[in-house]
Amino acid sequence: MNLLPSYQLAGTGLRSSDGFDNEHATPETGDDFARHVIFAICHASVTPSVGRRAYEHCMRALEVGATARLGFRHPGKADAIDLVWRERDRLYREYTESADKIAWLATLPWVGPVTKNALARRLGLLAGHEPRAVA
Repeated sequence: MNLLPSYQLAGTGLRSSDGFDNEHATPETGDDFARHVIFAICHASVTPSVGRRAYEHCMRALEVGATARLGFRHPGKADAIDLVWRERDRLYREYTESADKIAWLATLPWVGPVTKNALARRLGLLAGHEPRAVA
């Protein structure tokens, strides 16, 4: 069930099953980039259905100029999401200018090693899954 109004879906590639039509999509604007980052933050350490609901609630709040805390109970993630949305154009510019985009993703708030790799795959920087070290 998609809770976002249809006008928000135009040009975003959003769909109800996982949030994006194309998992590997190069962002073309600061808004696109911020949506990918927010999607990754919302999905960090939760089930896909919880992440999807959190993302939808956050984006609804942000689109009307409110804080992500209205739709998200985790204060650390909500603050990170608010910062990403507020600074989306600057962050997108820094991302596009970065020589090592994957390393740069780790500088984003609330983006750790696992979230960084998931986000890199979403942005088309990594294909498939990285090999895991065998202990």
